[in-house]
Amino acid sequence: MLGGEKMNQKIDQALRQIELSKKAISDAENILAELLQEDNSPSVIEPEPSKGVEKALESAEVQFTDTTPPRTDLSCYLCNSKVYDNRPNKTSGQYKPTAPDFSCSNNNDCSGMTQGKERMLRKAWWLDSKDLPQEWIKTTVPVSADDDRVVIDPPQENAQDNGVPFN
Repeated sequence: MLGGEKMNQKIDQALRQIELSKKAISDAENILAELLQEDNSPSVIEPEPSKGVEKALESAEVQFTDTTPPRTDLSCYLCNSKVYDNRPNKTSGQYKPTAPDFSCSNNNDCSGMTQGKERMLRKAWWLDSKDLPQEWIKTTVPVSADDDRVVIDPPQENAQDNGVPFN
């Protein structure tokens, strides 16, 4: 029986050490939390904006209609899945105004997924999201046909070149 008592003492001693370790870890977490709350540097993970760009434009009394066609060539930089351009659906009223402007199509294993109230949510971007790739919203003006070009001051066949740019 003496061996059993010795074993119980060692178990009790080990459990006390575990409790002390738990308290030390808890104290360290509290100290770190206080230090991080005092730190004014921005968080790496920032919440998505609650107000859209459209609301800011409305408050500034600026009229804006987005006629940009939806982009179909976008891919998520986190998982390489297709990214949906939701801007036309938001403009038409099919999606709520608070819906994201872009969303990843991968709803299984994209590393950008976030925990919602009831389920995991796909990675999403709004026009004013800090991690929105700017090339997604850049638009290029298509080159117009030659017959649409306006030529200013066409060269004159019999004009004399006297160093003056305009005759």
